[in-house]
Amino acid sequence: MDLHIWLDAFRLQPDPVLCTALAIVAAFLMGFARSGIGAGGFVVSPLMVLALGSQVGIAVVAALMLPAALTSYQQHKHDAKPELLRPLVPAAFLGTVLGGIILWLLVSDGEMRVIERRLELTVAAMSLVYVVLVSLRDRVAKLFSNLGTPTPQSLFVMGTGLGISQTIANSGSPLMTVYFLCYRIGKEQFVGAQATFLVIQNTIKILPLIFLGILHLGNATAALLLMPLTFIGSWLGQRFYKRASEKTFFGLYVALLVVGFIASALLIIGRAQVFGLT
Repeated sequence: MDLHIWLDAFRLQPDPVLCTALAIVAAFLMGFARSGIGAGGFVVSPLMVLALGSQVGIAVVAALMLPAALTSYQQHKHDAKPELLRPLVPAAFLGTVLGGIILWLLVSDGEMRVIERRLELTVAAMSLVYVVLVSLRDRVAKLFSNLGTPTPQSLFVMGTGLGISQTIANSGSPLMTVYFLCYRIGKEQFVGAQATFLVIQNTIKILPLIFLGILHLGNATAALLLMPLTFIGSWLGQRFYKRASEKTFFGLYVALLVVGFIASALLIIGRAQVFGLT
């Protein structure tokens, strides 16, 4: 394959240097955040969409999530409790199907410019919801501090919602994080559950993305070029996870919130406006 085709996702951007730099940062954060805190899509997704455009960005993040999720699963699989996972596995499948239908509605009609803008706003809005949710996690956890053990029904509903969000916007892990905080479940257990859920869901969501033409050979090459950075991020994230205190662990979350907020706010303004295309 011609080298130019491999680089098209980067060199055809309005500012190739800046957009490539943002994509590199996003790819690294994908691995680091997934292994370090068990999440990160709410930051990486809007950042990559800002860098490469909505359809390419969504496709590249989805592809990068596969090795990041697998690495995180290998690291945390022994921490996951079966009673948490039993309702979450079928929820991953149902959420992906429903998310695929919603994504089809978003991309099946309209000019390319309209579809791109529609996806930008969807990714930005969902990421901002998770930024707010994680920002208020302590208040939400305190509000529901009288909860006992998670029920299979509530786990299934939460997992279905997470599957929908992951399919549409490659984000949603804060939903599970805050859910488990409400039940006072420790870092090791909920990161283990997240890692197992996400390795399943991130694998099966590739199917609707390919079917809808969002992920294809043209943008998959961009993901392959960025993948080594995701592995490096995962390697460093593992070391962070093993050594970080609870305070540092959630401190990183706060830092990522700032990045996610800025990237999402810029997407709401409009990528075309940010890069002076209109």
